[in-house]
Amino acid sequence: MAAAVVALICITLSGYTAYVGAVGSDLLVDPIPSRLCSTPATRFGWAYEAVNYDIADDAVLIPADPELELCSGQGQGAGRELVTRDGVPIAGWYIPSAEGPGPTGPTVILVHGWNANKSEVLRYAAPLHREFNLVALDLRHGGRSGGEAITFGVQERFDVEAVVDWLVRTKAPRSIGLMGDSMGGAAAAAAAVNDPRIGAVLLDSIHASAVQVIGRRLTHETGHPPYPGAWGIIAGVWLRTGHDVRSVDPLDTVPQLGDRPVLLVHGSHDPIDLPAESAERIVEAAQAAGVGIQLRYCDGGGHGDLIDHCPEEWGAWALDFFERALSSGSR
Repeated sequence: MAAAVVALICITLSGYTAYVGAVGSDLLVDPIPSRLCSTPATRFGWAYEAVNYDIADDAVLIPADPELELCSGQGQGAGRELVTRDGVPIAGWYIPSAEGPGPTGPTVILVHGWNANKSEVLRYAAPLHREFNLVALDLRHGGRSGGEAITFGVQERFDVEAVVDWLVRTKAPRSIGLMGDSMGGAAAAAAAVNDPRIGAVLLDSIHASAVQVIGRRLTHETGHPPYPGAWGIIAGVWLRTGHDVRSVDPLDTVPQLGDRPVLLVHGSHDPIDLPAESAERIVEAAQAAGVGIQLRYCDGGGHGDLIDHCPEEWGAWALDFFERALSSGSR
């Protein structure tokens, strides 16, 4: 009798894990795309350069949705001027600084999070625009960029790498920094590990490990227990894409950044990446490895909303960080 009960429990648990893994991995790698399509010009009135697509196509989006918040599409896809090592075309914007020294001046690349695009990441640009050139990109399977799936930072690091290559080739900035939001932070940190051209990294609302954040989302958003569902989703992503999302866990990559300064900005009330399970673990591991890392908390902030919840503080932290790290740098 006992053996039958154990067998039933195992079958039920296996079936549940497989179901959650199938549904959850599908949502992770192929979510409903963001409909935001505002540009630096429509949002801030800034001049900008379209990277790897025809800028005239931006004007086509406006008649369909003057607010550019619920766009029916993102316009034409990226061309072949900027392509990743695995063949994915990447689109973006280059935004010259308002008062900086021109293309060779320090430049910050803005990397958006999961299920977002370059329009969404523009909200981080305002406090940096005066002094720094900026690049906002569409990660693969988002916006105008190509790609068949989101891989939670594993392949997205190639997108960041390709943008750095393009930036060095076309603008030759004397120093480069990265700002990554949530999943974009995982991609940014992973890209920086083996790229000494990247001189500083700011990580906003970053997770420590994929298992932790996927499990926490299961609990917070669906009421399911974190395990074994998180393991099922990770296995499902591997079956769909061939990639293990744990391979770019920030808990492992951030401690490998050596002498590059790192700033973590985190919400004190982040319901997805609980501070004690994410930011504080990363800081402890990075400090043990000798990385110069700082942690700033947005009081009352949640997940990925810190620039909105603490705009003045976030802007001051980011500006001070990049001024110190990049303005006199030569990376």
